[in-house]
Amino acid sequence: MSEKTGETRSGKEAGAYQAPLTAAHFAPRYWGSWLLLGVAWVLQEMPRPAVHALARGLGRLIRRAAGRSRAVVQRNLELCFPDMTPAEREQRMEAYYRYQAQTVLDYGLLWFGKPGQHATRIRIEGLEHYERLQAAGTPVIILAPHSLALDYGGVRMSQMHDGVSFAKPMKNPVLEWINHRSRTRYSGDIFAREQGLRPAIRQLRRGRFFYYLPDEDLGAEGAVFVDFFGVKKATLTALGRLARMSKAVVLPSFAWYDSARDQYVMRLWPPLDDFPSDDESADARAMNTAIERGIEQAPAQYLWSMRLFRTRPEGEPPLYPSRKR
Repeated sequence: MSEKTGETRSGKEAGAYQAPLTAAHFAPRYWGSWLLLGVAWVLQEMPRPAVHALARGLGRLIRRAAGRSRAVVQRNLELCFPDMTPAEREQRMEAYYRYQAQTVLDYGLLWFGKPGQHATRIRIEGLEHYERLQAAGTPVIILAPHSLALDYGGVRMSQMHDGVSFAKPMKNPVLEWINHRSRTRYSGDIFAREQGLRPAIRQLRRGRFFYYLPDEDLGAEGAVFVDFFGVKKATLTALGRLARMSKAVVLPSFAWYDSARDQYVMRLWPPLDDFPSDDESADARAMNTAIERGIEQAPAQYLWSMRLFRTRPEGEPPLYPSRKR
């Protein structure tokens, strides 16, 4: 399929949520947000060595100011990588905040970059797996873990192929407008998580890929406890149900920043074997195994600030410090 190179797209899928620009977005309370967008545009035009230097400094600042979030990152690394020494975990945490700063500073690429810039600075590896299935008319779910570079892979895929995703709107309406504009610039439509699986099934049957992010801990409802890096995690079972109802195959993916080439990368792997099965727990574990493999590509670039193990099996103590009110 030829790439989509237009700056905008016309029309929206019925039921997809929109984030239009209104007069309310220009109220004084949002002037700081507009200033932030201006800074993002300037950063996009700056020499890359200067941006890299800023990322290193900003990463150190974010780490010092992270507080509770830093404690969650540290705890997740302890739980998921128990064989690492404290010094090794410190190095990984330092890298995590550096990459977090880099991906934040580069958001101008997503918001203001030209199609040619997206094509050259964001690469997709393993695209042949998707294109072979698409040519055969097979519905495809892209399993997309919450990596720091998640949006970069999504924008590049939507530039080349037609897809949809779920998202939770941001509280700041200016940032939600620019982010939604970026995500839907080429072909993508965004649906609210509260709409359930029906929109995804409908779009999959129409031949659009579904960019699915099912790795958060959303509680025990609709989840089973299976291993994630050797720790029991409340894992959603929706991926197996969605694949079964839509007759779709699941392509695991992971997106990260390649510092050596100054590019963002999303890798696609071959479809999950024998998925879905008749065992929800086995399917959930297969999903977690695929996510673990993705994280191994760039271990410091997963969203380790998520409370991955917030929900515990009955009778087990919490794994994170209690939040002070």
